[in-house]
Amino acid sequence: MEKTVYILRRSLHQILEILFPSRCIGCGARSEMLCSNCVNNLKLTDRPTEDSIMALYDYRDPLIKKSVWELKYHHSPHLGRKFGELLYESFLEEIELIKILSKGLPIYIIPIPISKNKYQKRGYNQSEVIAKGFCNTKRDNTFELKTKVLYKKNNTIPQARLTNRNKRLQNIKDAFYIKDAKEIKGRTIIVIDDVTTTGGTMLEAIKVLKKSGAKKVVGFAVAH
Repeated sequence: MEKTVYILRRSLHQILEILFPSRCIGCGARSEMLCSNCVNNLKLTDRPTEDSIMALYDYRDPLIKKSVWELKYHHSPHLGRKFGELLYESFLEEIELIKILSKGLPIYIIPIPISKNKYQKRGYNQSEVIAKGFCNTKRDNTFELKTKVLYKKNNTIPQARLTNRNKRLQNIKDAFYIKDAKEIKGRTIIVIDDVTTTGGTMLEAIKVLKKSGAKKVVGFAVAH
């Protein structure tokens, strides 16, 4: 049922795109939803993150905030694919270092999961869409997308509703679980998410993956 709903939504979007071509949400130019000129003007983040996490853009940038909102709540998965490509292009140097650690094996790309309830409501996981864009930029065996490894429980409050750092960290504690630890044992992993604020979500996912036997885990986020 979930897959059918997603296919119908995607087909409807494709039809609308033919009838009414996209305009950039930044400048209104008739092109893709985020044109290259607006991308070049996005503010890169200069705020520190945790050692194992890297973020690309400053979430305080109004266009970044608007883009993430469109991606998550207005069914704009193509924005996610665009952000995945930008993550890859911007973190090439870091990716090359991670490849050394993987010793020739594919680097596992794991998107931060969302709950089943949220998936049913949204029709897709925005972090998974970003991860697909990231992987598709490099069409060889460098990356392997893994969406059936890390799962999220349904009983957490959305992090965006919590403004207190300690409450955010407590809310996400033990929120993730892994079904098959053997699949990631000894592997090198990049976890991908749309936004990292306190770093709690990403750190919790990294902790669970390491505890299950992953050799090296780092996090890439679109914004911070």
